[in-house]
Amino acid sequence: MKVGPNKCGAFSSLGNVVGRLSLRLWGSRALVSMALVLMVAGVRAEAVEIKAKAATLYDFTNKSQIFSKNSRVKLAPANLTKLMTAVTVQQAIHAGDITPLTTFPVSEHAWRTGGAPARVTTMFARLNSAVPVRDLMYGLTVQSANDAAIVLAEGLAGSEANFAREMNKFAKSIGMQNSNFTNPTGFPDENHKTTLEDLSILAAYVIEHEPELHSMFMTDRFTWNNITQRNKNPLMREIEGLDGFGAGFSEREGFAGIGTLDSNGRRYVAAIAGSPTVQDRIQDMKILLLPSFSGLKLQQLYQKGDRVSTAQVYGGKQMTVPLEVTDVVATLINPGQKDNYKLRVVYNGPIPAPVTKGMEVGEVQVLSKNDVIYRATLVTGEDVAMGDLQGRAWDALGEFFYQLF
Repeated sequence: MKVGPNKCGAFSSLGNVVGRLSLRLWGSRALVSMALVLMVAGVRAEAVEIKAKAATLYDFTNKSQIFSKNSRVKLAPANLTKLMTAVTVQQAIHAGDITPLTTFPVSEHAWRTGGAPARVTTMFARLNSAVPVRDLMYGLTVQSANDAAIVLAEGLAGSEANFAREMNKFAKSIGMQNSNFTNPTGFPDENHKTTLEDLSILAAYVIEHEPELHSMFMTDRFTWNNITQRNKNPLMREIEGLDGFGAGFSEREGFAGIGTLDSNGRRYVAAIAGSPTVQDRIQDMKILLLPSFSGLKLQQLYQKGDRVSTAQVYGGKQMTVPLEVTDVVATLINPGQKDNYKLRVVYNGPIPAPVTKGMEVGEVQVLSKNDVIYRATLVTGEDVAMGDLQGRAWDALGEFFYQLF
């Protein structure tokens, strides 16, 4: 990435940021991504203090992300995988392939790998017994049972590997573009990866389309084989109002969690990964889901359709095109601390003409302590037609000299 000279306005507060940012710089559209950094004068605030390596907060009511920290970095989902497993099983029920009363046998593999002999979270399903899908689903969602996950996978697809292919197919269908699942349990595998952004998409899908499954995740306890276990999600007992989904741990990446709650009529989804300790995980989730817990403020930066900046156009009738946001832009800030927030506009350019209004060409980012805590898509604000031959020649010459230097 090359950072070029810029012309920008100074703003007295994050709430007053408007479309005054501009950038005039030639660069190869194939190789160069141009960035503009704006220090927001007068607003001094510290980054939201999340100890987790990655975190995201999604406003389900307004369908917008309002906080992001490394949310597109691939990570091992560990136990959070079971949310994907449960949704995949639900699709088979909706398709009529199985019913909640369909029974699946407990194989020796499922028993030894995910049952009592393995000393992992389990529903204690007996070897060679037949368990109804409905009970397996409660074991999966309430007890985080690994034997339930394997039995469901084998019963539906014949093997864990075949079931993982179904998981990946459905994940792609709902927009989880950066995920690859290799098993239904979340057991360690170098190729078993997802992102917090993708997990937020999955959680939002469950909230909107799978209310019955959502209710399973909030069930307090479940009994199988005469053994009663409380919900294995400790966050539900630590965060008032939390009604899903789960918590996990990876030796490589630390403690993780994904949760949702309704706050004053608005539903939020938070996900974290890489918290150093159990207590850090609880603290991080509270910071995201209960802003008043740490004095944070949801600050709006732009209204939907606001003009944020301009981008250079190559070979067009005009040299620049306005860049606009497609939705409300808002993020969490800590207004009481001393530090600087930054805004950064990033796009691949110059944009070759002709340009059509509404083309996705970049993003506006909010940074704190050099961490990107929020990003929003930028689109072109108007059409730009192809320029005449002379104008295109000058543009080509400008790009040639830029590449020389």
